[in-house]
Amino acid sequence: MRRIQALCCLLLLGLTGCDFFVPQTSSGGTTNTGDYLYVGNGNNTFIAGFGVSSAGALSVLASSPYNNGVAAQSLTVNPANTFLYAGTTNGIYLYAINSDGSITVQNSGNSVAQDVVPTAMQVDSTGGFLLAAGIGTSIGAQAIGIYSIDPTTGLLTAVTGSPLPLYTGTATTPTVVTPTAMLITPNNSYVYVSLGPLGVQVLTLGSGGALSTGTAPTYLSPLSTSTSPADYGLASNSSSTFLFVAEINTGLREFSIGTAGALNAVSGSPYAVGTGPTGVLLDPTGSYVYVANKGSNNISAFTLTAASGKLTAVAGSPFSSGGLLPIFMVNDNTKQYVAVINSGSNTASGNSDLQLFKFDATTDGKLDPVSNATTGTDPTTPKSLAASH
Repeated sequence: MRRIQALCCLLLLGLTGCDFFVPQTSSGGTTNTGDYLYVGNGNNTFIAGFGVSSAGALSVLASSPYNNGVAAQSLTVNPANTFLYAGTTNGIYLYAINSDGSITVQNSGNSVAQDVVPTAMQVDSTGGFLLAAGIGTSIGAQAIGIYSIDPTTGLLTAVTGSPLPLYTGTATTPTVVTPTAMLITPNNSYVYVSLGPLGVQVLTLGSGGALSTGTAPTYLSPLSTSTSPADYGLASNSSSTFLFVAEINTGLREFSIGTAGALNAVSGSPYAVGTGPTGVLLDPTGSYVYVANKGSNNISAFTLTAASGKLTAVAGSPFSSGGLLPIFMVNDNTKQYVAVINSGSNTASGNSDLQLFKFDATTDGKLDPVSNATTGTDPTTPKSLAASH
């Protein structure tokens, strides 16, 4: 199969670190090894950690779940897999990732940045900067925090101009919204921020973490004919030539990425998906696009034609998410599995709060649930998810 052949060319990445609740530092200079998933609960302050075996079995990491003290609205892991960042209403918390995947709180358990309440975060491909989209605490409106990362300690330092205010609509009647997603393109050149009903903010990423608005328009309003469209999940292909946007009450929008990150609609877009599209993910080969449909509890799947960007529905799509209200998906670091969090599921519901899928061996793009991927009593009603790279 095309997907299997492409996977043979992928490198395996991973992670390491130290012991939970013992404040310490961890070197960011060495890439750690291991296949780990981290889930932030939506109804309590715990972060659950899991190891993923080659067969897709989940094992609870040492000392998991970890009490962060404040619920994690967003999570991200740096490219070297040495640090985990947790975004909360009290700022950003830092963890070192240990050799067994367990995490150790840093900075004596204090937050490492507080000028943004982040709902979406990502570390750039160099590992030098963390971007955090959320509500700026000083301006009370949407903004993006820009931080340099100490490679040894993982501590954050705000760069000049951070936090950068984001689009709020007209100057006379500004609209405050909570950013729903953020994406740094794989080529490390552009940054896109979903602003719900206000559309997608377009920015360029320069040296030293500098952000600037792209060429006009600096944002893209939702184009739905619905009276209540809203942009959520974002994804890009590995060559950073296409952007995919999950848009409530519309479907999956696709754009070609032009000069300075400018977006142009691709012919055939928007594509029909399930109800309430929220998360978007490409498989590691860039051959398939997946959409988590929160309202219909399933995942739409498409084959991507690399040259034109054309999408074709995968046979059998959509596939059950294995639980209620799927909102976010990631590839595991071996690139063999897709992990999905179902925000409406818990142990009492009989559905999976964290569901693993493998790629079908015979039908291109089809997702098969991994039956032995059980999580025990935690997480419950998950809110955020991150994986080692």
